[in-house]
Amino acid sequence: MTKRNDSNRTDSPSVFGRASEFVRSRRSFMTDAATVGGGALALSALGGTAAARSGSEDGDGGDVSDVDVLNYALALEHLEAAFYNDFLANHSESDVEGSVVARYFARPTLRYSVYQQIEDVRDHEEAHVDALTETIEDLGGTPVEAAEYEFPYETIEEFVALADRLEAVGVSAYAGAAPLLSNPDLIPPALSIHSVEANHATYFRLLDLQRPAPNAFNPARTMDEVLGIANQFVVGADGGGGRMFSVSVENVSRPSTLDTDRAMGAVPLSPPVWAVFTGDNPAFTPGEAANAGTEIVAEDGFPDELAGTLANAENVTESGVAPSPGGSLETPALGPGESVEFAFSAVPGEHLTFETMFVQSNDWFYTFDGLSLFDGDQPIAGDVTSAVELYDAGTEADTAPGTGPDQKPVQDPEAMDVGPTEDEPVQLAAERHPDFDIPDASEVIRVTVTPQ
Repeated sequence: MTKRNDSNRTDSPSVFGRASEFVRSRRSFMTDAATVGGGALALSALGGTAAARSGSEDGDGGDVSDVDVLNYALALEHLEAAFYNDFLANHSESDVEGSVVARYFARPTLRYSVYQQIEDVRDHEEAHVDALTETIEDLGGTPVEAAEYEFPYETIEEFVALADRLEAVGVSAYAGAAPLLSNPDLIPPALSIHSVEANHATYFRLLDLQRPAPNAFNPARTMDEVLGIANQFVVGADGGGGRMFSVSVENVSRPSTLDTDRAMGAVPLSPPVWAVFTGDNPAFTPGEAANAGTEIVAEDGFPDELAGTLANAENVTESGVAPSPGGSLETPALGPGESVEFAFSAVPGEHLTFETMFVQSNDWFYTFDGLSLFDGDQPIAGDVTSAVELYDAGTEADTAPGTGPDQKPVQDPEAMDVGPTEDEPVQLAAERHPDFDIPDASEVIRVTVTPQ
């Protein structure tokens, strides 16, 4: 068991750089530390010895040194720096400036600085590597070395989507690291680097056409979760099992899907609110009353209340709102033929839920009660629409789809909570209203999961 000693301390944190990374609890670190990828993610390699482990329940029985944490951070910084160097070595400035990604920006000063922004991010990651290496050496430790990596992208758009995911992992991992550092002088520089990583994440989310700051609070990741995600990029890595996923939600309804003149019989969908979670579904429970966020999504299609609920749930590792093709408040719906995508990282044992309003209703929403993202250790892939179900939130009295004066298509777009109140639990729409003509989910929505 490794104990702290004076060599784990420093009175000069200025060289620290990215000293706090990737672990939520001492127990998680000590239980799960392992060597991965031929020494690249040498999570337990410190001077050739294993990292500290503890048999205590709270982890206080055996301390992990600051060097252990810094070496883990360094291994992941090596990966990030390699990712950006790989891209810059294979793409020129003109390649990037002429890409669809750069053309998202109408202002020339933004469009023609994308390449330089990516260079800046690379430089930041390399600076973190240098600072961590120096700090570890100052503390008497042996810095881990970089390994061989493979990154699954072919186009610039795919690179941006992957950068979005990697930076999101880094930000959430930072939030879990501070409790491991015993030297309080290391906390301020750790937080300063955390804010830089958050800047990276915001920039790449914009390039990936995602909402740049969807949540008021971001979750922390445990070492177990980060290790599982990082392993997929390390050549020769064993175990972990984590993957990055993208999900497409497409409106496949058409005129005459419903026997109504409203919206020509098509069924608009609201911007999907989604979450990756463990345990019980944090969005809703069939047979129980809908929470305020689900009520607002089901009645009016507005996502923010539910997004905040999911972001604050303890069992949620990632959450967000998919961007709407309509964009503005007046046209938030996903219309026939339109689709949106969102992305996240997950490990075996995690599930996906989402909610999107069946707009031609009083209070109905499509959802997964909880879609398992892995079959054993293998990520799921393909069309998962068969798992989508249509629920009645039970918060507003119903009329048949596409009828009545209180459904969203005949309301002011900004109106909320219009219509007679109902006090019923969440229930499958077809079970509550067997007399209604309700289209199959596959006639309205298609959901596709793609592991990356």
